[in-house]
Amino acid sequence: MPPTTGVVIHGQDLSATEMLERARIAEKIGVDEVWLVQLPSLRDSAAVLAATARVTDRVTLGAGVLPFYTRPPVTMAQTAMTIDELSGGRFALGVGTGHRVTAEWMLGVPMGPPVDAMREYLTVITSLVRDGEVHLDGAWFKAHAVYVSPRRAAMPVYVGAFGPALAELAGELADGLVLWMCTADYVRDVVMPALLRGLRKSGRSLDGFPVLAMVPGAVADDLAGDREHLRRYLAAYARVPTYRRMYELSGFGEELRRGVVSDAMLDGIAVIGGEEDIAAMADRYRAAGVTQVVVTPMVSAHSERALFVRTVEALMSR
Repeated sequence: MPPTTGVVIHGQDLSATEMLERARIAEKIGVDEVWLVQLPSLRDSAAVLAATARVTDRVTLGAGVLPFYTRPPVTMAQTAMTIDELSGGRFALGVGTGHRVTAEWMLGVPMGPPVDAMREYLTVITSLVRDGEVHLDGAWFKAHAVYVSPRRAAMPVYVGAFGPALAELAGELADGLVLWMCTADYVRDVVMPALLRGLRKSGRSLDGFPVLAMVPGAVADDLAGDREHLRRYLAAYARVPTYRRMYELSGFGEELRRGVVSDAMLDGIAVIGGEEDIAAMADRYRAAGVTQVVVTPMVSAHSERALFVRTVEALMSR
C-alpha cells in the first residue's frame, strides 16, 4: 500500500471550532488523514469527529484511540459506524486498552487482562461491523446485537498499542495498528516482529496492512523552549509503567533510573526543529516499517496556528 501522511489535532486548550478549522486546513494542505486523540480530561473526540465529517470532504477521519472502557463494545461499534456513515465512508476506528487507573478510579470500570479482554472486545466490534450481527458470551464482555442502519463492512478497526502482545493481537484480528511515542528502532525491533506473528496466525502478511505511527513533532521558532517543554512532557509519560517498559526496551533504561530524559531519548521519540527535521522523521519511520506517518503538533506548533501549518506542510514535503 502506498505510504500516507496524517496529522493529530489535539483538543487541549483549543476550542471545538478551532479543531474543525485545523481539520479543514490540514485537508487543504493535502494530508491523507486527520486523527483525534481521547484523553480523560478532554471533550468526547467521537462527537468532534462527527462534526469534522461534515466540514471535510476527502481526508480519512480517525479515532486514535478510544479506550475500550469508555463504551461497551456494541456501543463503540454503533458510534463508529454512525461517524462512518456521516463521513461518507471515511472513518477509521482505533481502540486501545487505556490505563487501569483511569478506568477503575475515574470511571469505576473494572479492567480485565489487557490481551484477553481486548480479544473479546475486538471480536464484538469486528463482528458487528463486518457481519451486522454479534453473539458472544465471553469472560469479560457479553454482546447480543444486530445493526440495521447503513454500514460499511470494510470500515477499518485498528488496535492502539505498542506492547508486543497487543501488537500480535492486532495482526491476528484487527485491520491496522496505531502506535504512539515509539522510537523508530523500537518499531523495527519489537513491534514489527510481534505484528508479523499475529498476521501469520490469520493467514495474512504485511502487504496492505496499515501500521500507523503518531509522532510528537513541531517546527519550532523557540527551539530551546519547545524542547524543554517536551522533555517535561516525556518525563511524565516515563512514570507510567507501560511507557517506562517501552522506553527501557528502547535503550533508555539507565537514564530513566537516573530520572533524566536525555537529548537522545527526546530525539528518538519526538522531533522538534526545522522543516527538514520533520521530513527526515517521516523517512526514518517508514524505513522501520510504518506505512502511515502521522505528526502530532506539540508545544508551540499546537498553540500557534501558523506553526501548526508549517509542521503539516513539512510532513507533506515527503
